[in-house]
Amino acid sequence: MNAHPGHEHPASGHTASGHGEADGEGSGAIELGNEFAQVRGSRVDTRNGSRLLIESPKSGHRVALCPLELEALTWQGPQTFSAMIARPFASLVEPEDER
Repeated sequence: MNAHPGHEHPASGHTASGHGEADGEGSGAIELGNEFAQVRGSRVDTRNGSRLLIESPKSGHRVALCPLELEALTWQGPQTFSAMIARPFASLVEPEDER
């Protein structure tokens, strides 16, 4: 799920930047990286509950995912992730106004 800085995440009604709703960031950020990507994850508490904030320091992209959105990732097969990686920064679905 690639989010662009400042774009609204329609499924949860929060901004992909994670700002605007955050009441405070939790501690214990985790960083993962390899030769292809570097990401940082941290828990943020918002007025709508906790989110996992995933940031890409290199690109500046970030997304804040609620527990249901995170669980939905577990429902996906490898082909979904391959499709996302094959088309960086592109949506897997057409926006409703373009249908």
